[in-house]
Amino acid sequence: MANKAVLLSVFVFVIYCFLPAPAIAATAPQTLQVEATSYVVSSQWLPVGDEAGHVIGIQQREGEVVLSNGETARYSTVSTFDARRGKEGGTSQGYSKFVFMDESLILFSWTASIIREQDGLTANQGQGIIIKGTGRFEGISGTSAFSGKQLKPAAEDPGLTTIQHASITYTLL
Repeated sequence: MANKAVLLSVFVFVIYCFLPAPAIAATAPQTLQVEATSYVVSSQWLPVGDEAGHVIGIQQREGEVVLSNGETARYSTVSTFDARRGKEGGTSQGYSKFVFMDESLILFSWTASIIREQDGLTANQGQGIIIKGTGRFEGISGTSAFSGKQLKPAAEDPGLTTIQHASITYTLL
C-alpha cells in the first residue's frame, strides 16, 4: 500500500512538472494620457426633417496622437452622429484606431455627447472601450475617457481640426 502511495505521488509530481505553465498574468493596470489632433477626411449628413438643423451623419477623421510616454501614432476614426446644428445637443459613436511606427495598433469603440459651446464651436465628451490590439498590444484591454473641442470655425478651417484629450487605463496579458 505504501508503494502505491509513493508511486502515485511520483506520478502526480511528474505530471505537474510537464503540464504547460499557467498563462502569464496580466500586467498591473497602467494609465496613459493622450492628445489627439485630427481633421475631417470625409463627412456626410442628411436632414432628419423634424426641425431645421437636425441631421444624422457619418464622418471619417485622420490625424496624430501623442502619448504621455513619448510615443506617437497615426490616428483615424469613423463615426456616426445625430446632432442639431446651431443648437446644443447631440450624440456620436464610433471606432478610433492608433497605429504605431512598428504597425502595432489599438482599436477603441466609443460613445460621446456633443455640445455647442458659447463661442459656437463644437465640443464633445465621452468614454470608450479597447476592443482589440495587435503586435505588441495583442491581449490589451481597457477603457478611456475623453473630451475635445473644435479649434476654429468652419469658415477658417474647413477640415474642422479638433484636439481630444484622453486618459486610457489598460492592462496587457
